[in-house]
Amino acid sequence: MNSSIKHLRTFEQKSRYSSPWSIRVRIALLVWQVVWATLFRVTPKNLSPWRVYLLKLFGCRASGIPHVSSSAIIKMPWNLTLEDRACLGPGSEVYNLGHVTLRAGSTVAQQAYLCTGSHDFTHPHMPLVVGDIEIGPNAFIGARAFILPGIVVGTGAVIGACAVVTKSVASYTVVAGNPASVIGTISKSNASGEL
Repeated sequence: MNSSIKHLRTFEQKSRYSSPWSIRVRIALLVWQVVWATLFRVTPKNLSPWRVYLLKLFGCRASGIPHVSSSAIIKMPWNLTLEDRACLGPGSEVYNLGHVTLRAGSTVAQQAYLCTGSHDFTHPHMPLVVGDIEIGPNAFIGARAFILPGIVVGTGAVIGACAVVTKSVASYTVVAGNPASVIGTISKSNASGEL
């Protein structure tokens, strides 16, 4: 396994068609989907505090003043941590079967996809495999980028638009492409937003 990928966890399943989730989790998912569609998705841009409040009601850990777009899709709010000034942009999707953490000042741009789940295709039951994702302070995830399970994006790192991130990204590094590879670095003062 690539040493830059955090630990991946495999869920036991009786068959490839059985759910790894308990009845309680499945009910919570259903209730969240109803709340998302009726009270979250339909709100105007300036009501981010209301959307963060709804996420917190479902177990999201939020501190400071994060921003969450009304069209952002969060699979499991209880598996999400948002720090101060973290941003989930329009159409971004957090498929967080594992935990996703957005550190202070990090940005996930429009239609970026953070995917914590996959399957073990070597096993006949194809069990669910999950790995947590962490987006470091002041990191920027470009539009339509795809972040795989178990990835850590370092402080101030920049992920180019449409990049596919298959291994963790060092702090103050700029990556792009499929698979994403290093194309440059960024100064610490630029990454922190200092002038």
